[in-house]
Amino acid sequence: MNFDDELKGAWRGAVSASEPQVLTRRVVRRQRRLLLQRAVEWGLTAVAVAVLGRAVLSGTATPAHWLLMPFFLLYLPMAWMILLRAPDRLAPEVVENVSTYARLRLTQLRTGLRDIWLARATARWLLGYAVAATIVVRLWAEESWQDAAWTLLVAALVAQGITVWLSRTLRRRWLREYRAIRRLV
Repeated sequence: MNFDDELKGAWRGAVSASEPQVLTRRVVRRQRRLLLQRAVEWGLTAVAVAVLGRAVLSGTATPAHWLLMPFFLLYLPMAWMILLRAPDRLAPEVVENVSTYARLRLTQLRTGLRDIWLARATARWLLGYAVAATIVVRLWAEESWQDAAWTLLVAALVAQGITVWLSRTLRRRWLREYRAIRRLV
């Protein structure tokens, strides 16, 4: 059987099973969620730049600021390069051709899986940086630096745990969908 016929049949079955208003609400809800996610990302970036920038410019930077700054100077530009180069999630030609939808979805899933790998790698680098900073600070720095280093290490461990849990959950789901679409193609 032809892939286009199978996917068209599945698509028509899904559309006929639910009303167009339901599908429209789902699309609008997804668009709002993506917009909210982008707003949160911009907000977090603005807060990080404001807090670190103000501390450095005012001369009131604490050891915690100096320990976090190298990570943010590398992490924020990399994160925004990934976000800004991401392909548009909603393409108008998707509704016109089923094979176009399948190819676009496979591309989105591959990009998502790569981004999961990058998130895990970033969390590992943060943890490695935190461990190295804690060891160096423990050997040669004052008490205030040691407290900041321990806080950084705990935060890196929490970030590593959350990243691993989230990436495993998303990776399983996306791999299952990727394999299903790949089999049809």
